This record gives sequence, structure tokens and C-alpha cells, in this order.
Amino acid sequence: MKKIMLLVSFSILALTACSKPNTDTQNINQAPEQTATQVSENTTTHSQITPTGDQAEHSLDWAGEYKGVFPCADCEGIETELELKTDKTYELTEEYLGKGTGNEFKVKGTFSFDANHPSMISLDKAGENRKFFIGENFAEARDRDTGEASNSKLNYKLQKQMQ
Repeated sequence: MKKIMLLVSFSILALTACSKPNTDTQNINQAPEQTATQVSENTTTHSQITPTGDQAEHSLDWAGEYKGVFPCADCEGIETELELKTDKTYELTEEYLGKGTGNEFKVKGTFSFDANHPSMISLDKAGENRKFFIGENFAEARDRDTGEASNSKLNYKLQKQMQ
């Protein structure tokens, strides 16, 4: 008799340990509706917060002056200044170093963020449709056609000037 009682006790203990506790039947019955409502609310909130399209435009402090010296095949370098303004206009100044006077070129125009590459801007025709990757406190010149970085070890980055 003791063996049967012991066997029954262990069986009950084993079955009880394997089941989920049912402490609040009211919450369990409401869980599917609440979960669906929460997912719906979270989806709505997420789509309202997440900007569509240009992530760099909304997540980086991209406006400002970027300066640096690009490599040059037949001069000491190209001193380059790119000013990006909040109204999506720019001023690009390039001075060919070691070439004497009259080797400074300045263009003004508009730019746009690339929908396919959210961290990329494209200058207008006045800026020869140049592309720049905008990062945290830098702008890097990219290939005009593909937007890819140069395979060269030469420096094509402009550093943002902190004011």
C-alpha cells in the first residue's frame, strides 16, 4: 500500500511540475486581445517615428562646413571646402595648390539625399553631379556613377569644421 501511495505522489508531483501555473484566468483570457492591440499600437508608433527615406538627413547633424585636401595628379593637392546648408543648398570651393594664382573654383547649387543610399548626397549639375557619403562629422567623395568608395588608399574625406 505504501508503494502505491508513493508512486501516486510522485506521479502527481511530476505532472504538476510540467504544467504552467494558472494564477490569473482573467489575464489569460484577455492576453490575445491585449497582445494584438499592443502590436498594432507599436506598429503605428514605429511607423510614425521612423523617417521614410533619407536616414542620414534625419539622424545626422549634416549641415556645416567640411574641409580637406584631395589628391591631385598634377599639383600638390586640391584644397576643398564643401558647405552644406539646411535648405539643401551648397557651396563648393576648390583650390589647386602649387599652381599659382587663379586656380580657385567656386560653385553653388542644390543637393539631394539619394533614396537608394540614404547616407549619400548628390550635387546638382553645377557641382558636376558629384556624390558624397555623409558620416558622423565627415563627408567622403564617392564615385559619381556608382556611389562606391574609391579602392585607392588616398584620402577623399572632408572633415566637418566644429564651431
